[in-house]
Amino acid sequence: MKRNAGFTLIELLVVIAVIAILMAILMPGLQMAREQARMIGCKSNLRQYALAGRMYSDDNNFKFPFSFTWLFNAEGVNCNWHDESKNLNRHPEFAGVLWPYLKGLDIHLCPAFDVVARTRGCHRCGGRTIPVEPQFGYTMNSYLNGDAWQSVPAAYQEAIKNLQQETRVHNPAGVFYFAEENTWVIPEINVAGINDNNLRAIPSNGADSFGTFHRTPRGNLDGGMVNAVFVDGHVESVSPYPVGSTFELSWPLSGPLPVW
Repeated sequence: MKRNAGFTLIELLVVIAVIAILMAILMPGLQMAREQARMIGCKSNLRQYALAGRMYSDDNNFKFPFSFTWLFNAEGVNCNWHDESKNLNRHPEFAGVLWPYLKGLDIHLCPAFDVVARTRGCHRCGGRTIPVEPQFGYTMNSYLNGDAWQSVPAAYQEAIKNLQQETRVHNPAGVFYFAEENTWVIPEINVAGINDNNLRAIPSNGADSFGTFHRTPRGNLDGGMVNAVFVDGHVESVSPYPVGSTFELSWPLSGPLPVW
């Protein structure tokens, strides 16, 4: 008797099982490739930010921009970074001093930050209820150009207040310029998610810190790393752990790290 053309149930199950095995083998590689692509894109953005900072410095007696007004001119206003009505390409009237060197460039969001910001939301918006539509995702070291001088012990205030030029940074390869923060709070290391596009770290926990959403161990968004560009222009992946490492990579003065 002639067999009808087609697959038997056993054959179909075998094919499905083979496909499932191949997917299980390939998926981690595909996820790794996607994460790597996001990392490359984020690092490229940061290099462009460093270049913009360099051009600003060259035009302004080698000074840094102010960390409160480098991106937006409204100092201290929370959460402009995810306010669609404050997109600087459409509303340059809200722009800060570095924007002329950045405008027209599609470099303001790391793809990974865009995803986690929409997922986790904004945990520090001063009671405002702006929808989380990430427009900008990078934050500046608040110890550059003296912005954070009132937040340090009295013995260091004058030195930080006068640190306005790149040449006064003791270790340009070890002090970050721009990076990313989380949008949420990790209690053991910080008390504030990104809110105003500057990052002010302290030696212990309880202040701003780097993000933790790249290279996450087993998907733990609180335990990963993030990319930062340093004053000398190089980009590397960094972490807020152990507690205090964000401050160590933020502090621009020479000598022993202060403790308070």
